Amino acid sequence: MSTRARHICFFFDYGALSFYSLGSAITYSAYVMPDGWVNSTFHKYYIPIAVFNTIICTAMACYSRFPESQRPKLGKVLRISAFTYPYLFDNIPLFYRIFLCAGEGCTVNEVNSVHVYHTLLAFLTGFLFATHLPERLAPGRFDYIGHSHQLFHVCGVIGTHFQMQAIEMDMSLRRAWLQDHAPPVTFSNTLGAALLCIFISLGIIFLFSRPLLRHPASSRDPRTARNPLLADAPPALI
Repeated sequence: MSTRARHICFFFDYGALSFYSLGSAITYSAYVMPDGWVNSTFHKYYIPIAVFNTIICTAMACYSRFPESQRPKLGKVLRISAFTYPYLFDNIPLFYRIFLCAGEGCTVNEVNSVHVYHTLLAFLTGFLFATHLPERLAPGRFDYIGHSHQLFHVCGVIGTHFQMQAIEMDMSLRRAWLQDHAPPVTFSNTLGAALLCIFISLGIIFLFSRPLLRHPASSRDPRTARNPLLADAPPALI
């Protein structure tokens, strides 16, 4: 795969990851929100803010590839920040529910332990991505098996499994209560928000891809100096 094609594929990867964060926010708004926060001001603005975060996430993650060849640490920080911020915001109601909430207005059921599982796996996933362990401790020994990027994906998949399981359990156990107290599920706070983010993210990907589509990806081309993405740099894993 050419350098140019690799970067564009990663742009789509970042768009998909940011869209996943929006999907989490939509389901959390509908089924995971603590009892005391349902219909609160935070609940009303939760999805619009999540939409904004998704757009910023896609743009920042795509941009992070531009300074990466010359300032790899900056690119890494931008990319980690792009995905960390939406995750932390999306999980504010969940963190409060399983770690802080006490007394009236809390949602206490057997699902909370499953939420803890996928939360811990999410933090482990981020830790592996940020630290590049264990290959940093023994370079060359984990190139094929045990590389942090492999472990990163394994933890991510298992965490997503527990996340989906927890949401399905909340849907079942809280259905009657949510039907009586939660705001109605509408087009604007579900499919409408998702479609809006898809179109905007595709537009962002197109804008970041244009410089790569206009110029050949050759390190001997003087235009490469103005566009570091066209240089033949080692590929980033994510």
